[in-house]
Amino acid sequence: MKFFTVHTLMALATTAFAGTLPQLPAKWISVETQLIKVDNLNTTLAKRSGTESVTCYNKGTAIDRGPAASVIDDFCNNRAIGQTLTSGHILESRYNYGAFTVLVSGAAINGCNFQVDGNCNRLLRLPLDGCNTGGVNGKQGGYETDLCGQWRFDPGSNGSDF
Repeated sequence: MKFFTVHTLMALATTAFAGTLPQLPAKWISVETQLIKVDNLNTTLAKRSGTESVTCYNKGTAIDRGPAASVIDDFCNNRAIGQTLTSGHILESRYNYGAFTVLVSGAAINGCNFQVDGNCNRLLRLPLDGCNTGGVNGKQGGYETDLCGQWRFDPGSNGSDF
């Protein structure tokens, strides 16, 4: 009888509070962010220019667009915007969803330096939306390259980038 009473009280409490708890969207389990400094070139900030090209992986782990866009938004808005990248430096974050991971990064190349701005979201969406265009799901990633930067969106599994 004691078990029944405790069990009944727990069920009532769970039911009473179920409607008051906020429902949060499914998120990643963890995020690892790092700034990789390949060399120590002292150069000045310069405006980025030139054409943008997208390279698609077209193989490897495929994920839905929803989690991919969420990762891009978090990386750009909360980790990258405002950071200064100098030539050879890479800012990257790996988002762990358990069943899959997503690596996103921005790198300064070709002797360029720049401060990451709102363009981050647009540039990382180029391989997201420009590759695997048969629908909103099945995104396998790729990277965008321009004269000064390279922006990578790369889903993987089991801690791998593939």
